[in-house]
Amino acid sequence: MSGYRSRLTFLFSAGLVLAGLILARSAWIQLIGDAKLERLAKRQFRSKVLISPRRGLILDRNGEPLAINLDAQSLAANPNQIKNPRQLSQAVAKALGIPPRMLFQKFSEKRDFVWIKRHLSDENFLSLKKARIIDGAGDLSDGLWLVKESQRVYPHNEVGAALIGNVSIDSEGVEGVEFWKDEQLRGRVVSLDAIKDALGRPTFIDANVAKAIKDGENLQLSVDASLQYSVEQELQNAIERSHARAGEVIVMNAENGEILALANQPTSNPNLRSAPASLRRNRAVVDGLEPGSILKPLLLTSALMNGWKLSDKVHGGFGKFVVQGKTISEAEAKEKYGWMTLDQMIQFSSNVGSARLALSLGSDKFLSTLKSLGIGSKTGLGFPGEISGWLPSNPKTVSPLSLANMGFGQGIVVSPLQMIKAYGMIFNGGFQIQPTLFLGEGKKGARVLPQKISEQVIKALATVTTEEGTGKKARLDGFAVVGKTGTAQTVDPITKRYSSSRYISSFMGSAIGVEPKLVIFTMLDGPKGVYYASDTAAPLFREVLEAVANRFSLPMKVPSAEVRKLALARVNQEIADQIQTSQAMVAPSAGVIPPSLRAFKNASGAIEFELPSFVGLTVREALQSLEGKDFRVSLRGFGVIRVQDPPSGTRIKPGQMIKLELDEP
Repeated sequence: MSGYRSRLTFLFSAGLVLAGLILARSAWIQLIGDAKLERLAKRQFRSKVLISPRRGLILDRNGEPLAINLDAQSLAANPNQIKNPRQLSQAVAKALGIPPRMLFQKFSEKRDFVWIKRHLSDENFLSLKKARIIDGAGDLSDGLWLVKESQRVYPHNEVGAALIGNVSIDSEGVEGVEFWKDEQLRGRVVSLDAIKDALGRPTFIDANVAKAIKDGENLQLSVDASLQYSVEQELQNAIERSHARAGEVIVMNAENGEILALANQPTSNPNLRSAPASLRRNRAVVDGLEPGSILKPLLLTSALMNGWKLSDKVHGGFGKFVVQGKTISEAEAKEKYGWMTLDQMIQFSSNVGSARLALSLGSDKFLSTLKSLGIGSKTGLGFPGEISGWLPSNPKTVSPLSLANMGFGQGIVVSPLQMIKAYGMIFNGGFQIQPTLFLGEGKKGARVLPQKISEQVIKALATVTTEEGTGKKARLDGFAVVGKTGTAQTVDPITKRYSSSRYISSFMGSAIGVEPKLVIFTMLDGPKGVYYASDTAAPLFREVLEAVANRFSLPMKVPSAEVRKLALARVNQEIADQIQTSQAMVAPSAGVIPPSLRAFKNASGAIEFELPSFVGLTVREALQSLEGKDFRVSLRGFGVIRVQDPPSGTRIKPGQMIKLELDEP
């Protein structure tokens, strides 16, 4: 009995000592603390959390929202808290349409957090409730929870999609303005400490640290949402009528460079991230093309800058012109032009006339003008992926054939944005402009062209929309429409040659006499059947101009009859004598080297020259051949040389008379 009491006393004493030690340890931890346990607790109940602010809005010029944020709920899980991962993965997979194997893999991971499905829809919530994953009180199965997020939404769906761009599931910009201005839009992301609950969900955030969170900036574009919608509708209608592959339209304020509408078709809905990249690309800015005939007014600008006049003439070669063994022809076989003034060259859109003018002007002068108008370099818009295009870097390496082709818009690469900038400088009186997509950033710079040159080019462009011009279908009653058609061949990617079945049809123009001064570009890629710009892009221009006029209530200041009368006016110039007449009217035959005279010594040792054939040449070309030789020249008539006396092959001495008879072709 005494042994039993001793053992009981010992056990009781030991228990008191152990309890005392535990109490002492508890008091020590509570009052003094233990660094190791403190670290473990922090690791279990505290974590670093990245807090993303609300993304800034994207607005149109009138404050209409183009990109906004809505609250959304996403489903997440803590795999460490899930008791039966296989059973739960089957239930959740069935409710949300997710492969069960993928969910089971997530639920089996040794992690505190995994995403299950982002941005749940109303249908998703209903399915989760039917599967009893969410009970009647709103509680979820163990290990699951809902995370409140911000979802980017584009309320106008496809309108301006390629321009605005879109974001990833984490609201990070991936394309368009969203990507371009992502840093401004996303605000300041803050990393801070948060206390987690038993499921690992962040609950409490330090209020002082939370003040550092800064929402993103709102951006206000220069585009008008209502006009953008109308332009996209007109473009889509034109594509359906012409069975084209794609199309583009740009409307820009020529005074300050603000872009009012920029449309691409086909397009996509940025609310759906499954669209292919080809539908999301802003082709009007990032794609290049050969401009075709819409480059001819820039050639005319260069000629006027270098002393030519609208009344000066070039010869159309009756539809054909051979340069370095290659034949340049007009767009249609029926077009067989002879002499034409420079404004008629624009009115008829003559390829041969433009090729001759380019060769007469020379690559140095032509390329210099193109560069001064922004061709061959980025516009400065800043949009991601904007191309600079391509121009020959060294004028001296440009062959006669390449220069002739450049005259009517082949052999160089531009973007539609570059071309609309160049035309904008013509329409605003010759001032440099900086295209912009943001309201209030547009501005007019230094003068690039003399106002007189700008006015002369506009006068030539007015002939295009007359009854005889290629752009008559661009006319809109009540407005003085000027512009230029362009039907450009495209290069076949397989043969590497110009395609005979696919064309790009375009029109660049404006309405003169209204404010603000606007410039409009329309383009259809690969229209089927009737593909000429006069029947495709020009009517689209008219419809876009009508949409612009209705949207901005543009006044109809100039009656259309008066416009046509003004466009038909010509500049008449009296010619002093026959040689001046010929020299004023013609340029040297493009790419043709004036024939040379062969020198011989006769029996007495005197120099004689063998005459080449001058028939078919202009007076200027013949005189270039005789330059530096002591001959007398008699001219009769005007035009090209039809008869020469002495005939070709005759040997003559210096000082003899050469008679040349000219006639209109």
